[in-house]
Amino acid sequence: MTAEAKASWYCLALGDGLLATVPLNDIEAAFRQLHPAGAPPDAAIFSRHRLDGLQCQVTAYFSPALADLARRFNAHPCGKPATGELELLAGSAAALDS
Repeated sequence: MTAEAKASWYCLALGDGLLATVPLNDIEAAFRQLHPAGAPPDAAIFSRHRLDGLQCQVTAYFSPALADLARRFNAHPCGKPATGELELLAGSAAALDS
């Protein structure tokens, strides 16, 4: 794996906000299993809820430190998300600073 791929954020479109609750809970549970004593400062999962027409579309963002977890959920590499409209799902908000 290249250094660029290692430093990549990962994102996963979860679809409609009403249906995204289950996969968000699954992602959060997997994170808690991976880091039961708390997350390192570079590990975090964020979500973004964006109104798209009449539906709210939800996307999950995994910091580069969680690349293996992101791939388990079939997330794909993406750029670092803009901080606006992000909600911390699990981990450390400091991951956005790295």
